[in-house]
Amino acid sequence: MAGYIGDTKYTGPERIVVAMDVGTTMTAVTFSYLYPDDYARVRMVNNWPGQLESGASSKIPSIVAYRQGKYKTCGLEALEYVEDDQYQIAKWFKLHLHPSSMKIPDVPPAYESDNDASSFEILPLPQGVPITQVYSDLFQYLMENIQKSFEQSIPNGPAVWSRLRDRLTVVLTTPNGWDFSQQSLLRKAAIGAGLVTEENSYELLDFITEGEASVHYALAYSQGKTWLDVNTIFAVVDAGGSTVDSTLYKCISTSPTLALEEVCPSECIQAGGIFVDRTAENMFKQKLSGSKWTEDECITEILQAFESRTKRIFNGSLGSYVVDFGSTRDNDRARGIIKGKLSVSALEVETTFEDVVQRTIASCLRLLGNYGVKYLLLVGGFGESQYLQKMLREQFESHKISIVTTEEPSEGAMIWYIKQSVMARIARTYIGVKVTTRYNPGDPEHVRRQQLTRKDLDGTLSLSGKFTTFVSKGTRLQGDFTHVEGFSRFYRPVQDRLGSYSCNLAIWEGEGNPSWVIDLKGEELPQLRRLCILKADLSGLKNSLKFEIGPKGEYYRVNFRVAIRFGGTQLQARLQWDEQGVLQEGPISIIPNAII
Repeated sequence: MAGYIGDTKYTGPERIVVAMDVGTTMTAVTFSYLYPDDYARVRMVNNWPGQLESGASSKIPSIVAYRQGKYKTCGLEALEYVEDDQYQIAKWFKLHLHPSSMKIPDVPPAYESDNDASSFEILPLPQGVPITQVYSDLFQYLMENIQKSFEQSIPNGPAVWSRLRDRLTVVLTTPNGWDFSQQSLLRKAAIGAGLVTEENSYELLDFITEGEASVHYALAYSQGKTWLDVNTIFAVVDAGGSTVDSTLYKCISTSPTLALEEVCPSECIQAGGIFVDRTAENMFKQKLSGSKWTEDECITEILQAFESRTKRIFNGSLGSYVVDFGSTRDNDRARGIIKGKLSVSALEVETTFEDVVQRTIASCLRLLGNYGVKYLLLVGGFGESQYLQKMLREQFESHKISIVTTEEPSEGAMIWYIKQSVMARIARTYIGVKVTTRYNPGDPEHVRRQQLTRKDLDGTLSLSGKFTTFVSKGTRLQGDFTHVEGFSRFYRPVQDRLGSYSCNLAIWEGEGNPSWVIDLKGEELPQLRRLCILKADLSGLKNSLKFEIGPKGEYYRVNFRVAIRFGGTQLQARLQWDEQGVLQEGPISIIPNAII
């Protein structure tokens, strides 16, 4: 159960921290009891319900069982209900959260077609069960088992848990490509599961990308001190069940604190182990067509055997491989089945990997560029594939890039929390707000939009749809980064309208830094996407504002600011304003690491 042990003594307050890594196919969790003036220890939960004592594992299947919309169980115990028609199984539900920028066509191609073998349909959720509820049920199940493991492994565990539970910190891992909308859903699910409360969720719930968690695990367990020097540039490729996240880092310092910075925006593609499985399913159905072996139950057993062993040991060095799925009574020599073992050629197995491997290599090539990368750290469940490791070595070792293999994002997330290494990030997109600007008849772009002008309360002509950029794509973000931008808003009359105010912080997903985010018809461009809402309670200004007179009568001008800063490991945004000379601030909104 014991894992990483900190190299320096913990100096913070006594607390419990748990980390949850919910993958597409497998889930793992860790916890740590942090005590002042003691070395932090990370512990894996590896005693799960339904698990044989001789087969203890830190991972359980990411599946949740329901009956008539009511939660039944999770993980290994849920496997018992997969073939039961009375139960519905939530499986591969993580795919429902992938943003459109990561998704690919939903219709799987024919086996060995020239089309994209990674194309994939997303399995439906159990009827009447929203994705938030699936995550909430799984989170609650994980926390119950964390508590059991904690109380059994920590001296006086039940009393310690009871004393510290209300201040327990939760760290969740997410793919690089997820952003605010996915984090908001997971936050809601965590609140619903009782992990945190709505009031303390921003304080006690942290998110870390799977790629960043993996780099901390890799550096802790791959003898990083033997190869990681100042100015070393290395890549971390996290190949999981449904995504491959790739990030490029440069080592800024190794002592007294490890300091890393992202070299360029990270990559996140939809690829991984489940796409190999689905292509294999198509292959088996064609290979065994016209026989009893294509019945759903048989195909399921063959796939399970393929995934659990054949896929993992395949490296292309043998001429053929076996899928050990049945009993000695299962024989069909014409189709290569002898005593429950299906023989498949190396070429057939290789074809199931082909598209995912090509996608992964292409993503790595886009990321590595000409940065002089020395090491590629391959992590994640699919990163254990011997064939993927072999193909990456063939591709990159000729360029003097060494492949380092290791895994475990759950433990990496915990190591990240304990060490809190300095990480400078590179913004992956443009962050800003859509604003109204004063009409300029000397600007051709303004003239083109003249039909969209309107007269403000102060009498000036204005145009909406201008984009003010706070953070540009490629900006290097670290602890000293701040940006404050001032704006004004007109009100009339103040008694009726001045109170709660909000504005939308947005990201631009198109090419280049935009000047305008609406077209000539006034329609918002599809490349603009709302990131979060910044809020302010301006009611305290009611008695201090002085009215002004415009062509339309009395109005009030309210000045406020949008403040962006990089705090710790996260980019934060909030509204600021002054009340009688005193600075006031609205609640903080956390901008997800996927954006930066």
